[in-house]
Amino acid sequence: MIEKTHFISEDNGYKKYNHFEISKELESILAEDYYLYDSDKFSKQELIEELYKKNFINKYDKETQKEVFDLYIDNNEFKKKAQFVYSLIDYDKYSNFVLENPELENPGDLTIKYSILDSEGVKVQIYHISIIDISFVF
Repeated sequence: MIEKTHFISEDNGYKKYNHFEISKELESILAEDYYLYDSDKFSKQELIEELYKKNFINKYDKETQKEVFDLYIDNNEFKKKAQFVYSLIDYDKYSNFVLENPELENPGDLTIKYSILDSEGVKVQIYHISIIDISFVF
């Protein structure tokens, strides 16, 4: 298990940190700067918007596939989760991972947990995703 904590922000002495717990098997698909997610140094907003458009908005027709829009594309919580995945995962590395691993045993065990940790030691889990979630958004 890989654990990484990275400073996000400070407001009047109250500090917030990203905290990641990632299955070792998923290390090969992580973007080099994944830990910068939601920090002031995060610079992938255009990329994640582009991937979301490519994999969802431009891929489906709103008139004929209304259910897809209702369940996913127009669902803000789903959009945030998909964009979180796009922020962490390198598309080319993920593509290679898929080619090298045509079958996975126990895919639910390959996970990424993302939490916010504060200066008081309080940790709130925001996302718990698996390789299944990752494959769905790509």
